[in-house]
Order: sequence, then structure tokens, then C-alpha cells
Amino acid sequence: MTESIHLEVQLKGVVRREGKRWIAGCPSLNVYSQGRTREDARRCIKEAVELWFESCLERGTLGAALQEVGFRPAPWGMPLTGREEFVSVKQVSDAAIVGTPFDLTISIPAYQAAAFLQAQAGR
Repeated sequence: MTESIHLEVQLKGVVRREGKRWIAGCPSLNVYSQGRTREDARRCIKEAVELWFESCLERGTLGAALQEVGFRPAPWGMPLTGREEFVSVKQVSDAAIVGTPFDLTISIPAYQAAAFLQAQAGR
């Protein structure tokens, strides 16, 4: 059995039409993308957010990057209800969000046990 840690992240996204393109964003992370259709823009922002987290994990900067965009760790032992955005005390003003909101949920592999990685390298 391989031990691993997966991160499940629940954020809010927005999508709006701008000219011939659809713009999608995750205001909490300040990450934006675009697509030819509404669905394409939503797919693109999901991919962009996944890449943002993967890049932070690879560089070991996830905590610092989250703090840079306004997130703070939840107090130890605080029960999370699922309505929070990650472990955030940050609130994005509804007036700052332009577009139709939608839930943006991603699940990414964050860490694998060192023994598994060593076994894979030895193949």
C-alpha cells in the first residue's frame, strides 16, 4: 500500500463573457484564465488552480503563497464546516467579484511516502 496525501481544495470561481471570450477566475488566489465557451473557461481555471497548487508544492512554498494572497491557517482544532475557502479567514467582497459564481473543487496528490518514491527510482 502506498501512503500518500491528497489535498482537496474548495474555492469560489467566477466566469463572465468578455467580447468573444469567456474569462474565468479564482479571486481568492488571484488566478485567471479564459476559454472559447463558458465550460471551456471553467475547465481552464480549474487547470490553472491545480497548476498553482502543484507549483507551490513542488517549490515548497504553499504556506507562504497562501499567506501572500490573504489566507491564514485555521486555529488548531477548529472544526471546519466545509463552507470555508480552504483554511481562510479571508473574505472576498461580493462587490469585487464580477461574473457568475461557481464552486471550484480540486483534488491533487500532494505528497507520496519516501519509501514508495525510492522504490520507483530503483526500477
